[in-house]
Amino acid sequence: MGLEQRARLPFFDDFAVQAQIRIQPAGREYVAYIQTQGTWHRVRVGLQPHDAERLRTGLQQALMEVSACFDDATGGTDSAAYARALSDLAHKSNAALQGIFGEDMLRGIMSEALQPEAVVQVTSEDFFMPWDLLYDGPLGDHVDISGFWGMRYIISRAVVQPHRPGDLLSPLITSPRPRVGLVASDYLSHVVTREIPALNRLRRQKRIYLSSLGPLASDQRDQGLDQIARFWRRNLQIVHLACEMRERGSSSQPCLRVSEDFDIVAEDFRTGGFDLKHHPFAILNARFAGAVNSLWAADWAAVFWQHGARGILTAEFLVPDGFAAAFAETFYEHLLSGEPVGKALLASRHDLWAEQGNPLGLGYALYSSPSIRIAP
Repeated sequence: MGLEQRARLPFFDDFAVQAQIRIQPAGREYVAYIQTQGTWHRVRVGLQPHDAERLRTGLQQALMEVSACFDDATGGTDSAAYARALSDLAHKSNAALQGIFGEDMLRGIMSEALQPEAVVQVTSEDFFMPWDLLYDGPLGDHVDISGFWGMRYIISRAVVQPHRPGDLLSPLITSPRPRVGLVASDYLSHVVTREIPALNRLRRQKRIYLSSLGPLASDQRDQGLDQIARFWRRNLQIVHLACEMRERGSSSQPCLRVSEDFDIVAEDFRTGGFDLKHHPFAILNARFAGAVNSLWAADWAAVFWQHGARGILTAEFLVPDGFAAAFAETFYEHLLSGEPVGKALLASRHDLWAEQGNPLGLGYALYSSPSIRIAP
């Protein structure tokens, strides 16, 4: 399949895209096709699959070090440790950026062509990177937060796959009061004390309709799966999952713990009729439990897309419970004010940085058209 054909695979609003990055295998390495200002450039990516995994793991660990500096209970930080961790994250993010593309190419093709809030669209089959975390700002003791791509650009991802029915729809969700379906693990403290109350507050303010998946019993799995399938088939415009993402047993298979003792895996979508019939936008605000695989977010985004989601916003790395709840609350304020999801994500990161000096919003990834929005 040629580049021109590949370029038509994902459905996005092309008028909104200032740069496209399409990465595909080339022997044992990869090649990137980059378009800015109407011109395509072919760039060799000097990484093999194990190199990409090493970079993802390093960035994941560096972001977790930043996260560890924030005290969930008091909202305080260890300022010296925080400055070191943020500087280390910037160094590793810059090294990843140069490892992928090379400094000269970035200066000549990307940096000079893009303005703040430009939309960067990344499409790949098997090359996944935390693009929002890449950094091209100054290095040293002072880190310029705008040097992180996800604080400056709107980055949308697409996974090349044959079936994405929701992705072929208009990005406009017409509703003065969107219907939100909530799947919440009510044993997570901040889900109970902040995330669920925030959604109920929006319901009382008549800004959303809210329905919730009922309790599930692990000893009645077939009935539970049927209950989830019927919930997915409701006329929902947003599905919100506040749950845990974890490894299932001793396998490397990721699962979502949607109730205290009830897990679902990708196979359940295929065998259990888990089709998102009305093509809602999915907010996968999952907390990672135990070891974190850097590909889980992309795997789950592909599953939700395949089964009807219009788009997916997902946590990509370990995000603390308290921050995840605060992020969801901030994101809804922007989304329900009519902002497209791409701008709502960018604005939420800026808000939480201004309030807390916290860059963990960079741990969220958008798999969708950035132009999806709620409109009356």
